[in-house]
Amino acid sequence: MKTIKTVEVIPVFIDGYMPDEKLMEERHIYISIQYGVSIHMCLCGCRNKTVLPLHKHEWILTENNKGISFTPSIGNFQLPCKSHYIITDNKANFV
Repeated sequence: MKTIKTVEVIPVFIDGYMPDEKLMEERHIYISIQYGVSIHMCLCGCRNKTVLPLHKHEWILTENNKGISFTPSIGNFQLPCKSHYIITDNKANFV
């Protein structure tokens, strides 16, 4: 797959549940290990909420010294933007 553009992301690990949508910042990925969920505003800039359930049958979050990664890719095909990206080492690569 060819990368169209790359956006750096900022992981924010939180205790408890997710922050109010009005308080969420672009390019920040809010992660609650306790509740097994991650949420962020779509990284294309459209600001639509993207929720990733963290479960072996949904998305898997990994972390290393370079940052966080999610598998599989994130396809916001139900949103008007239809964005599709892969988050690896704190970078979202749009494909």
